[in-house]
Amino acid sequence: MRQTPVFGLGILLSLAIGSKAMAGPDREDPSAVAAAVKQSVAATTAADSTITLGPVAGAAYMQACGAPLAVTVSGAAPYEEANVHCAQPDWTLYVAVTVAEDQGVAVAARPIAAGAQIEPGDIKIVQEPVSLFAGRQVYYNTADLIGAVAVMGLSPGTILTSSGISQKVIVQAGQSASVTVYSGGLTLTIDAIADQTGHAGDSILMTNPSSGQRFHVLVGRDGLSVDLH
Repeated sequence: MRQTPVFGLGILLSLAIGSKAMAGPDREDPSAVAAAVKQSVAATTAADSTITLGPVAGAAYMQACGAPLAVTVSGAAPYEEANVHCAQPDWTLYVAVTVAEDQGVAVAARPIAAGAQIEPGDIKIVQEPVSLFAGRQVYYNTADLIGAVAVMGLSPGTILTSSGISQKVIVQAGQSASVTVYSGGLTLTIDAIADQTGHAGDSILMTNPSSGQRFHVLVGRDGLSVDLH
């Protein structure tokens, strides 16, 4: 009868014992790491968000932490990273985090033709998964889009982004315009010449024709302003 070599059984026993030792009481509990990460991420996300973690099994290779775990989260939803640090003994574990949450953004309420100026009935705010527009400039307020121009045809439900919208021109280069200046508790108005064309939301250079001084101006939908606080 053929028998299993003794050294083969010894290797199997050694592996089993090693695996048990790795998960022993002197090792960090992966579930504790996962709980610490979820608690930290949940503190800065919506209550109905779904938080999914990448592998935390690596914690079982670390010595049990003798101090509270410190978690630092970087990145932006939906893709973030948690830096889990133990001060005693000193070790750090990185855990990938995916946050599935919704946020209200402006979408096309009806078909908008390329070149058409956006009117109030053209847009609405809808809750959409953040993953659909992460990393793109979107709009959270319909008032920010009124008077802007669609640079491409937009179908109903399309999330409006800066690449598909040209903001309304408020001042043309070379044009004289009034600028409201806020300084401390004082407010005054001066006339200046625009050195650049300004759309709503832009910061442009203007020149005071009396002094020749150039300064940056914030272009708002309702006018131009400078805050010297």
